[in-house]
Formats: sequence, structure tokens, C-alpha cells
Amino acid sequence: MKENALITILTTLIILSAISAIFAGIMLINLKKKEDLKVRLKIKKDFLYSSYRIAVKIPFLRRYMSRIKKRIEILDLSDEWTINRKTMRFTYFSLGISLTVLFILLILSQNLYFALISVFTVYILHNQIIKMLVDRLDSRLLKQFENFLENVRHHYHEHGMIDEAIYDSISECDYEMSLHAEKMYETLTDTNIDDRVDQFYDTAPNKYMKTFIAMSYLVQRFGDKFLEGKSIYLTNLNYLKQEINMELLRREKLGYLFQSLSAIAIFPIFTLNFIRKWAVSNIPELYEYYDGVYGFIATTVLFILAVAAYQLIVRLQTNAEYSPLGSKLLSRLLKIWIIRHITDAVYEKKYSKSLKYEMLLNKTQARMTVREFILKQILYSVLAFLLSLLVFLNVHWIARHNILYSSPGLKLAGYNPFIDKETELKEIETDRKYINLFKNKKVTFQELAETIRLNENYGDKNQVVVTAKRILGKIEKYRSHNFKWWELVICIVLSVISHYIPYWMLLFSERILKISMEDEVKQFHTIIMMLMHIERISVEDILHWMEQFAEIFKPSIQKCLNSYEYGDRQALEQLIIDEPYPPFARIVENLISAADKITVEQAFDELRLEREYYQEKRKQDNEIMVNRKGILGKFIAFIPMGATILLYILIPFILLSIRQLISFSDEIDKLF
Repeated sequence: MKENALITILTTLIILSAISAIFAGIMLINLKKKEDLKVRLKIKKDFLYSSYRIAVKIPFLRRYMSRIKKRIEILDLSDEWTINRKTMRFTYFSLGISLTVLFILLILSQNLYFALISVFTVYILHNQIIKMLVDRLDSRLLKQFENFLENVRHHYHEHGMIDEAIYDSISECDYEMSLHAEKMYETLTDTNIDDRVDQFYDTAPNKYMKTFIAMSYLVQRFGDKFLEGKSIYLTNLNYLKQEINMELLRREKLGYLFQSLSAIAIFPIFTLNFIRKWAVSNIPELYEYYDGVYGFIATTVLFILAVAAYQLIVRLQTNAEYSPLGSKLLSRLLKIWIIRHITDAVYEKKYSKSLKYEMLLNKTQARMTVREFILKQILYSVLAFLLSLLVFLNVHWIARHNILYSSPGLKLAGYNPFIDKETELKEIETDRKYINLFKNKKVTFQELAETIRLNENYGDKNQVVVTAKRILGKIEKYRSHNFKWWELVICIVLSVISHYIPYWMLLFSERILKISMEDEVKQFHTIIMMLMHIERISVEDILHWMEQFAEIFKPSIQKCLNSYEYGDRQALEQLIIDEPYPPFARIVENLISAADKITVEQAFDELRLEREYYQEKRKQDNEIMVNRKGILGKFIAFIPMGATILLYILIPFILLSIRQLISFSDEIDKLF
């Protein structure tokens, strides 16, 4: 009843919120009519922009749309009016579909469990919609950029001028790309070109555009070179186009392989109620498993498995790009003196481990201090302990509640016409009265039977004995459901395991970092191939260019540049020690050779020769990685389904069969 009441309240609140929002919208539209006539005429013509102006006045929607708008602004350089319209369209799609689905699911929800699943499902649906809309925008821009490169190549052939080639290509681009192309043209023709190029790097929507502008800037500044009769600039444009093609193919294949996997991972938790109804309608005795402690634990485990499977699938499907870890919440919590004091104490007690964490944080360039990381470990540990403790306490509460308010006869009354429901309810009420009376007292069978005889109007003595035996059994069962020592041990073990989750996440970031390192080194190769043919180019100049493009290696390259004037060889050798990643170390070794013995062109000649090999290897690696991700994703997506079959169908049936077999065996033993 409480669950139904809660669902009713939630549904009512949503309906009232929707009505209030519509009413507020109408009021705001009426107020808007009093604004300036010129503005009003413009806004009145466009529903999306009008909606945006109204929605930004609502605090919750303003914050929500601000996050969407920031993601759109990175990809779309349209004017404010167009971006606002797109933001509103995304908001309508994401919130409209999510709230509609939530409303329908809540109406169909039969209990609190389904209501929680509905909220969780809508949360997933909402994230998927936003991701799908932004990814579509990103992929469309990447395809347009690929066509743009073709046009630039064509016009560069005509007159050999990069800025003119970009300018001529603007009119041939699609709308979104034309805005980016216009910005590229403005950047390359600006009088303060160095600052404009730096600004472009900060706001570029993807690494491919950054590479293109760097290549164009270098050719514009130092001139194009020809190698074996081929333009280096055009050759690098071809390489860039190949990279974009590989990325688009990878996205399409990942999208195809992961199609519907998220839904497959979530779907089993919707089937639990139907499985329970089907099983109990066929074998009523199974209610004991589904409505008891076992049912609660199985449901909790399946819910956790579904959430974990969904998160893993999303991580596998998302591009493996390095993103530094960080949290404003942790830094705010550390300002509280008691939390800071505890964190400092842990830091000093585990000083050697803290240093290890600090090194790993520096290595992965996480945007958090070692104290914030320790606090994160403490929070994970405490939360895991409290949650597991809550689960165990709830398990005992369910068991005790079932003893006081339910019985096998009551559950079977709906399926067995020979069982009277009213009699069962009366019996449960009588049992509950004596359980509550003696649950905290020591009582013998004789004392309980005497109390029942005096208080109940039983004419038959055997009836008193039977009732006393039944109630005494329930009292012992009720007392047995206390928090046990081994449950505390499990809570502690889970807490310890959770303590290491942030560390494992850091190791995972390190792995992702290696993939990003490979991409960054490939970008260095492209830049070096452009620079290596320039006359009088120095090793220090190359390091400056690498530093501009670097993200992961940036701190180490900066450190190398700062100490370069005190000894070039020592600075470069220190760079290898700081960044021992083999492909990067090979670049630095070539730079050492270029600084000491040979020219830059000779030092990096192998890049030109082995470029085709690396390109093919990269294509093959991408293919293998996508296939592995697909296989792993399918395996993870079907784990919740397999667990549902095992935990919610097979195990209850097996346990009931074993219990009935033992019961029959006991009955047979009594006969002989």
C-alpha cells in the first residue's frame, strides 16, 4: 500500500509540475508581449527561439541547457540565435522523450521496485539521447571536414596558396563547416597570426582541425617543400584524410556492433516481476523465495549487474580519449577541518603509498592532489560500508516483517481454495501479539502455552499446544534475524575492496593514457614531417612546436625547454627519463642525434620511409581493437540476462525441489 501511495504521489507531482510549467510558460509568453515591439516581432516568428528565451528564465532549465549549449558551441560556430535554437531543440528532444517515457512507466509501475527501475531507465535514455544528438553533430562535421580537405587540395593545385585555397573552399562547404573554414581563413590571414593560431588550438572541435591549421600555418610561414616531385603539404593532407576516414569507419563499426547492447543489458531487470508472477502462479510455494530475503538479495544483485553492465558498455563504445580526473566536491570537502585532519593523518601514516599515488597522479596528469585522492578512497570505503550495512539490516527487517505479517498459508490462500484467508489473517494477528510480547524475554514452551491458554478462548488443549509450538518457532526464528558478526566482516571486506576502486580507476586512466600517447606521438610525426624539410630548423624549434600540440607530454617538454639553454643534450636525456614511452623516446633520441651529429632531415628520414607501414599497422590495430570491443560488449550485455535466468528462475526452482525432496524423504522415514 505504501509503495502504491508513493507511486501515486510521484505521478501526481509530475502531473502538477507539468501543469505548472505549462501555466508558467503561458504567463511568461503573455509577459513577453509587453516587451519591445521589434524584438517581439522577430521572436514571435520562431517557436524554438521563443521557447529558449522563456526556458532560460527557469533556474533548473537554465543550468541544464547551459551544459548542452557548451557542447554544441564546441562543434558549431553559428551565431547565438542559431545555437540557442539548436540548444532548445536538443532540450525538447531529450526532456520531452524522457519525461513522456517516465510518465508512462510510472503509470504502469506496480511497486516501488518498478518505479526505481523506471527512473533509472529514463536516466539512461536521457543520456543516450544527448549523446546520440551530439555524436551525430560531431560525425557530420567530420564528414564535412573531409570534403573540405578535398576542396582545399583541389584549389591548392590551382594557385599554390593556402589561404586562397581555404577561401575558395568556403563557398563549397556545407553550412557548419563553412563557419569553421571561415574562422581558419581569418586565423591564417590575421596580422597577429601566432596568437590567432593559439586561440584556434584552444577552441578547435577536434584534433584533425588542429593538425590542419598547424600544417597550413607552417607551409604559409616556411613554404611548401617537394620530395620526389610531390608536395609535402599535399602528402600530409592525404595522411590527414586517411586518419579521418579511419576514425569515421571506426565510429560506424562501433555504432553497428554496440547497437541495442545497452537495451539488452537493462531489459532483464524489467522482467523480474513477470517471472515472479509466472513462477508463483505455477508453483505457489516459490513465493517464499521471491518475497523473502532471497528475492531481495537477488533483485539487488541483478540491479547492480545491470547498472555495471550499462556503464561498461558506454565506456567501451565511447572513444577512448584521455580525460584527466578531478572533482570540485573533493576540494570543497577538504576545507572542512575534521575531514582535512583525517586525510592528513592517513597521508602521514601511509606515506610511502601516498608517494606512489602521487607519482601515478602526476603520470596520468589527474587534476587532483594526493590528499584529494586519499579522501576519494575514504569516501568510497565509507559509502560501501554503509550501503552493505543497509542491505544486511534490510534483509533482517524483511525476514522479521514476514514473520509478523505473513505466513505460508496466507500466501497460498490465493491459489488454494481450501485455505481460508480470514482464518490465516486472524492466526497471524494472534501470533504477532505473542511474538511482540516475548521477543525480548526468555520464555519456555510451558510458560507460553499457559499464557495462550489464559488469554485465548481455545476449547481444545491440543489447539493450545499446536499454537504454542508454532509461536515459539516463530519467536526463535525472529530472534535469529540479528546482525551477525560475519555480516560485519563482509561489510568490512566490501569496504576494503571499494577503497581500492579509485586506485583501479587510476590504473585504467593510465591504460587510456597510453592509447592517447600513441595518438599524440602520431601527431608529432606529422608536425616533424612538415618541419624536417625546412632549412635552418633547429631542435629547439621542433621542441617548441611539439609543446604547442602536446597535452600529455606538455609538462615534460616544457621542463626540457626551460633547461635547454643550460645543456641541450642533458635536457633531452632528462626528457627520455621523464617520458620513457618508447615511441616518444625514439623521437627524442632522433632529436639528440640531430643536435649532435646529423641534420634534422637525416635524423627523421625513417619517418618518411616507414609512414606507410605505420599507417597500415594503425588501420590493422583499429580493426582488431573494434572487434575486441564488440566481442567484449556483447559478452557484458548478456551477463544480466544470464544472471536473471540463474538467480531468478533456476536457483529458486532447484532450492524448492531440494526442500521438497528432503520433506518427502522425512515423511517416508516416519512411515518406516
